[in-house]
Amino acid sequence: MTTIARVLSRHPVLLGGSVAALLVFSIAAPGAAATAWPGVLRMAAVGGTADDATPPSTAQFDPVVERIQRALARARAYTGTIDGRMNAATEQAIRAYQKKTGQKVTGRPSEALANQMETDDKVNILLRRLERTREETTEAARQALLSHPATRDLIGERKDEVADPTRDFSPCFDSPTVSCLLAEASESAKAIAQDDLRDWALGEILAAQARAGLADAAMATARRIVDPRLVMVALRDIAEAQAAAGRSADAIEAAAIIPDPERQAEGFAAIAAIQARYDASLAVDTLGWLEDALKRVDSAFRRAALMARMAVVMNSAGQAAAARGKLSAAEALASGITAKADREAALRNVASAMAEIGDPDGALQIMKDVRNDSERTPVLVAAANAQADAGDAEGAMRIADSIEVGRYRAVVLSRIALAQLRGGNRDTARATMQKASEEAAKIDLPFARDFANSRIAMAFTVLAKADANELFSRSVEIAKSITDHRLRAQTLWSVATAERRAGQSAEADATEALADTATKEMKSTLSRVWMFGDIAMDHAYAVEKDAAWNAFAQGMRVAADIQNAWGRSRALSRMAVTLIELTEPGPGRRPVSE
Repeated sequence: MTTIARVLSRHPVLLGGSVAALLVFSIAAPGAAATAWPGVLRMAAVGGTADDATPPSTAQFDPVVERIQRALARARAYTGTIDGRMNAATEQAIRAYQKKTGQKVTGRPSEALANQMETDDKVNILLRRLERTREETTEAARQALLSHPATRDLIGERKDEVADPTRDFSPCFDSPTVSCLLAEASESAKAIAQDDLRDWALGEILAAQARAGLADAAMATARRIVDPRLVMVALRDIAEAQAAAGRSADAIEAAAIIPDPERQAEGFAAIAAIQARYDASLAVDTLGWLEDALKRVDSAFRRAALMARMAVVMNSAGQAAAARGKLSAAEALASGITAKADREAALRNVASAMAEIGDPDGALQIMKDVRNDSERTPVLVAAANAQADAGDAEGAMRIADSIEVGRYRAVVLSRIALAQLRGGNRDTARATMQKASEEAAKIDLPFARDFANSRIAMAFTVLAKADANELFSRSVEIAKSITDHRLRAQTLWSVATAERRAGQSAEADATEALADTATKEMKSTLSRVWMFGDIAMDHAYAVEKDAAWNAFAQGMRVAADIQNAWGRSRALSRMAVTLIELTEPGPGRRPVSE
């Protein structure tokens, strides 16, 4: 008998008689040593029993089992040994995983199970990383807001809000005004339970308030937003809305208090882009603010992208030479970015801007060494569109032929056809439209095919107006083939509008009936409201008074039926924005007064 066995045999009270006897036998008997359970000694040392110990598995090593054990261990669902051998603990953990994920509970390992677990593991790692990033950026936004005297009071404790259940909103549906629509949108937002959804709705409300000139109300709404990051976005949206209303000084003042340099730069860029459409001198002044904000943006990728946006505004404001210089600087900055993905994305932004200011060849030169299709394709599309808009349909066609993704090629071809039509080449335009239709028919993804067909249908309406009215029927047929209800409805409404403008009232009535049917098939009432808002504003831009107000009235009728607090709040703020565009459209546009 070994020394340990002799000691334990004299003091059985240490372990309990039966355990001591078993241990003594296991240690004493040479033949039994090979089958002794190592777990017994461990259990004995902490006062356990032999039943607590799990015998080692005698199963053969299986790499699939090892992968499953590792995945389960990372998910903290398995604490046993990772040895690639099936055992009771592994089977139990597999069963728990299968039950949790809604699978048939077998407890058996398989290659498919291992693949799924590893995929889930990768997703969980990504989600944890995103959550950490969210927490870090949220705290950074919070500290930035607290660091600025003008934004410090936007951060506070979340206050519970209760919507007034006794309010009567019916008078606003009878005679809608911007103020009553926004008041009801704001009140409805109080009933939204989830912070993120409420913040979303509040962001749209405050942008509408700022657009309407209600700056104090917009800032009060910003104080109701919980997420500091969205508060930062809200400040940018307020600045942009002020610029759209023609209140440039207020817009600059709103952007100047944004404490985050990147968001501030985005605000100034948006303001300058709006100003360039109606007053180049104002845009040039704002570009000075943007230049200063850019110096404080740490990310080279974001700085290069913002410099590209700045160049486009410069070009629109008549500063072509300065725009090219800015793009050269942006290209140099982008080229020096170490991370390949960021470098190529930054170069894509620069190249797209270069195409937009009228240098598609330069854009393609920048992208010559980029092999990533997701980065190359947007630049090719921008370059082809730029060539088409400049009247070089032949050059645009050459670029279009190099676009490998069919859904983009089809849309670009329809735009090229319009350029050919403007150049007086009607037959060529028709042939190009036929080619676009053939390309669209090859697209596998339903929504991508629907979107391409919606663009093609609208291009046919332009051809019909300029060439032969029978092409309107082609537009209708293409629109009817669209499976997405909203895209089909909106395209049919647009075709009907084009028919009415061309004097085809009977045809327009028939197409509107189809559009109305497609609208009723849309499951989301909020999407219907959004669509009618878009249609109303399109008519307003064309100064089509009756059609604009009719679309607005349709949107209001749909909004009246929305009872969900989130949907109601967003729908009414959308209709408020639409009403503003109809009555106070901002600089350079005429209102469509009733």
